Amino acid sequence: MHRRRILIALLALGTIGGYASGFSSLRHHSQCRRAWMEERFNRTCAPCPNTATPAAPSAEAPAPSEPR
Repeated sequence: MHRRRILIALLALGTIGGYASGFSSLRHHSQCRRAWMEERFNRTCAPCPNTATPAAPSAEAPAPSEPR
């Protein structure tokens, strides 16, 4: 009877430890993945339009398009 209780307690502790380890791993990897995505975004994407220098407005109106 005592042996069975000890086995149940050890299995329960192993389950709790396994879940704790898994959640810790997920949290750590999400931070790494977020940092990787931010670095990739900064490397590949163009700057925001509001931070770029605005183009000089044209004095001419654009030509109207042909009707379809």
